[in-house]
Amino acid sequence: MRSLLEISKTGLRTAERSLSVTSNNIINADTPGYSRQRVEKSPLGMQMTGYHSGLGVEITGYTRLRNEMNDVLMNQKQQDMSFMENKSKVFEQLETFLATDSGNDLDLNISNLLDSFSELSSDPQDMSVRHSLITNAQQLTQKFHDIDRNLERTSELTRESAIKTTDSINGILKEIYSLNQSIEQGQAAGQPDNTSLDIRVAKLEELSKLTGFESQFTDNGSVEIRIGGVSVLDSEKAQTLTPEIDAVNREFRVRLGSGKTVNVDSGKLGAEIEMYQTEIPELKQKVDDLAATMVNEFNSLHATGFGLNDNTNRNFFDPTGTTAADIKVNQVLIDDPAHVAASVSDTEAGNGSVAASIAELRNEKLIDGRKLVDYTVGLISSPGAELNSLNAQVEARDSELQMLKIQQEREAGVNIDEELSLMIQYQNAYQGAARVMASAQDMYDTLLGIMR
Repeated sequence: MRSLLEISKTGLRTAERSLSVTSNNIINADTPGYSRQRVEKSPLGMQMTGYHSGLGVEITGYTRLRNEMNDVLMNQKQQDMSFMENKSKVFEQLETFLATDSGNDLDLNISNLLDSFSELSSDPQDMSVRHSLITNAQQLTQKFHDIDRNLERTSELTRESAIKTTDSINGILKEIYSLNQSIEQGQAAGQPDNTSLDIRVAKLEELSKLTGFESQFTDNGSVEIRIGGVSVLDSEKAQTLTPEIDAVNREFRVRLGSGKTVNVDSGKLGAEIEMYQTEIPELKQKVDDLAATMVNEFNSLHATGFGLNDNTNRNFFDPTGTTAADIKVNQVLIDDPAHVAASVSDTEAGNGSVAASIAELRNEKLIDGRKLVDYTVGLISSPGAELNSLNAQVEARDSELQMLKIQQEREAGVNIDEELSLMIQYQNAYQGAARVMASAQDMYDTLLGIMR
């Protein structure tokens, strides 16, 4: 009868724990990142003389149902997708001021100026044409200035965002380090901290949106993290990443306290660094090249001609300004449009051959083997082209990620119907164990009654 009481006691205990775990699963069915759990049991028994006696059931552990390899794959996909998504965001900003809905874009401004020279070549003595030409030239230089200013502002915002992203990464690494300690303690005591394990999964997912990393799980349950092959988190400590910026050369480096450089090439931070160091400077250089080409080509022709009032050769653009930031029309021409050179001779006011030569620049392949307007159209449409390509890649990567999430949900997600079915099963087990205990109690009472 003692064995009956022992069997019923273990049955009550395991049924109660199973009910508790199942109830927790049901309550957390809609909790993001929660992994369902199961109570692992095994039969108890002992070898007696001539026979084997069962002693009930024991709880051997609590299993967290989750595929860790799937988590690793999802984090890798998320790193790639976040990299492309954040590049897309910056390209969207670039597209908004390079290719506007108003149609008053850089290519149109260049065309308008060339059209003005063409018109001037037909009537060099018409002052209204000359005033209109100077106005178009000033609008063109202002457009260059606006583009340069917006590029600089976008670069600054991207740099500031990268600094904030680095701070966020440091915060997450510290949180994961703290979770590692709790998980290690639980595993050492034989009581896995499944709650901390689930939170750590969520933190690793959050980290994968910010930076690329490789993770490795140790025997004591902690996770070690490397970024760009450099260890940033181990069982000893979480490293602090420090941004180091060279604004002049557009360089953004990430260093550890030891001075070691960390190469970040994916995730949000990887995208921001690439846009700051490479994409935006390359686009800015192309705009500067266009401005320099226009200054040199226009000046080389304009300086061979003459205006209406004297025999002085003048530049059309101020030769000291050859970038998008400082390109400007010669102030002498702004003050007096009569000085705009149209004639090849200072004695032929009605000659418009120089203006015609400048207008003809539209048909010359002056930059990168392309015509001015064609090059400009390609330049201002490049962010949109990059954006379309990235969006297609994001869509493909998102499809892969969703498939992995569905697979993980099948294993780690809570099925309410299944849990309710198990709850009934555990309730019946509890009632059965209680009846065994009640029967054993009745037998004891009967025996005691006989002995009296």
